[in-house]
Amino acid sequence: MGDVIKMIRQEKRRFNTIMVLVTAVILLMYRDDILGSFLAPLTMMTARATLVLLHWLGIEAVQVATRIYHPDGFVYEIYYRCTGFLPAAFLVIAILAYPRPVISKIWGLVVGVSVLMALNLTRLIHLFYLGVYHPAAFDFVHTILWRGGLILAIVCLWRGWIKWSRSH
Repeated sequence: MGDVIKMIRQEKRRFNTIMVLVTAVILLMYRDDILGSFLAPLTMMTARATLVLLHWLGIEAVQVATRIYHPDGFVYEIYYRCTGFLPAAFLVIAILAYPRPVISKIWGLVVGVSVLMALNLTRLIHLFYLGVYHPAAFDFVHTILWRGGLILAIVCLWRGWIKWSRSH
């Protein structure tokens, strides 16, 4: 029994060490001069996907590079921090660092990253809608609600994956 507890403690220490180190590296690198050009293709794809979804929902918009314009004058720019890369990176790190079988990790990555990217596109659509129809709410929703929501989503997806992977 003592060996099992010792092993669990070692795994927790290993997980915590990996999370702290990789998170520190990501946060140090998460700057425009380092990641901006690297993530430019993802930024353009995110802007294009946002425009397509806006049109699909019947909202008029035009895309010029990574800016999306509404005919009434609202415009926002999608840049690398809007791509969902950082939330996905945190989820990927958490899943890869956690001691589970590789196949469980693959499933967690495929499902978790897909859900986060879909949630991020939902966020972008919602923020554009707010910017056009409820501009006074835009900053609060963008800065507080959606950031908190994405953090909560990362934690819930990770914890849900842990629970699922233990039962399979």
